[in-house]
Amino acid sequence: MRKVLILSNKVPYPAKDGSSIAMARLLENLIETGDSSITYGSINTVKHRKKIEDFPNNVLSEISLRTFDANTSPTIINGIGNLLLSKRPFHTVRFYLPKVLQWLDSFENKSFNTVILEGAFMGDYLTEAQRIGEKVVLRAHNLEHIIWERTTKNEGSIVKKWYLNLQSQRLKRFEESLAIKVDAIWSISPVDSDWFSALNTKTTFVPVSIAARPLSSEIKEKKCFFLGALDWLPNLESVEWFLRDVWPLIHSTDPSIEFHLAGNKIPSHLMNLKLSGLIVHRRVMNAEEFAKNHGISVIPLLSGSGVRIKLLENGSYGIPTVSTSIGAEGIYSASNTIIPIADDAESFARHIVRLCTDTSQASLLAQALHEDIRRRFSSENSIQAIHSAWPN
Repeated sequence: MRKVLILSNKVPYPAKDGSSIAMARLLENLIETGDSSITYGSINTVKHRKKIEDFPNNVLSEISLRTFDANTSPTIINGIGNLLLSKRPFHTVRFYLPKVLQWLDSFENKSFNTVILEGAFMGDYLTEAQRIGEKVVLRAHNLEHIIWERTTKNEGSIVKKWYLNLQSQRLKRFEESLAIKVDAIWSISPVDSDWFSALNTKTTFVPVSIAARPLSSEIKEKKCFFLGALDWLPNLESVEWFLRDVWPLIHSTDPSIEFHLAGNKIPSHLMNLKLSGLIVHRRVMNAEEFAKNHGISVIPLLSGSGVRIKLLENGSYGIPTVSTSIGAEGIYSASNTIIPIADDAESFARHIVRLCTDTSQASLLAQALHEDIRRRFSSENSIQAIHSAWPN
């Protein structure tokens, strides 16, 4: 029986956002293999505070769980402190906690066969992971520095642009060093795998598994939607671009089309925005039901990295989607895609209008997307990749 320790910066259940879903599915896949004894250590942040009773019983009964309540939220004070007193990326040092270190110190040398770091944000624990683990795996959700490089390009403020550029450079150096030092890398994106492979030949594409689900029976006509956390900067800038540049083109073409915006932490300037056809829902209780009842999913992402888990989730139900290239990255590309991909406002708007008004076309896309996601992102495929990716 392989002894495994997983360290994450977020409690995976309830699995409602992209990173939580990715973490939960890996844990479930490892349990499903039946050959691992799993200890799970997770930071329970204020921003993503969760209750342990939300863990499914069939998961909780199979692992040894330890969580650490902490406030890792950025503030002006700790941001300035990092800027002046450290050369470490602010994104990672926030998760390096004395209470976690104390817990790790309680384990003897080589207590685990493998320690899995869930994302680069847990990379500061590498030294401790190497002491208590025979091998250390970085499970890379994305390339963090790429997210902020792309965000920097879209930032108008000179001061913010300078700061984001500084942090992206720090993150790049950190990710390069981490990639070289770990024994293996499991990347959830085939695009990111190419970058990691240049630094560590023990890099494997391990897809996020998505549960098989029945095809959604009906596509709502004349509706499109965005569902996502708007306290994440790439999501916010993408929605702002969509509302500013794309939505006017859609509305002028067909004023009967509705755009439904939902998610956590919608800022006041969007809550108070008065646009014809825009309906703001705030946070929704059931993401699946919302997605199934609001037509075409839009992913107008302008920055980011990794894989859009929501595209996989919606695709598993057969919900038609229109995306930018970055929004589809790691799943589809302009030369190999099932869904419409567009990076300019006019093309993006044209695709949405077509799918919102032509239910037969939308249904054909839904069926093709549903089958493709079911085939490529099954539990069987993920477990097979895990078996081949364990470091020797």
